[in-house]
Amino acid sequence: MADSYLGIGLDLELMPTYRLRGAIRQENGEIGEPKLDEVFDADDRAAALRHARERALIGYDEAVNALWLTDAGNNTIWSLRVADDN
Repeated sequence: MADSYLGIGLDLELMPTYRLRGAIRQENGEIGEPKLDEVFDADDRAAALRHARERALIGYDEAVNALWLTDAGNNTIWSLRVADDN
């Protein structure tokens, strides 16, 4: 998909947009409201997955134990549930 930049005829390929969210998963399995909501562009799905996995390894300011990545169509393409400490 190419768009014209400022109407001057420059065709630029737009990078796909992805959204990484994180929330607290309760003991009953219910996932609360997202405490993390990060929208970013990536070259492709593989790059978006790498970004999400790297962010999962780094951790977050907010304590979350469930993460999920969606594409521009709000389709879930990756999720991670941190094991419960029992």
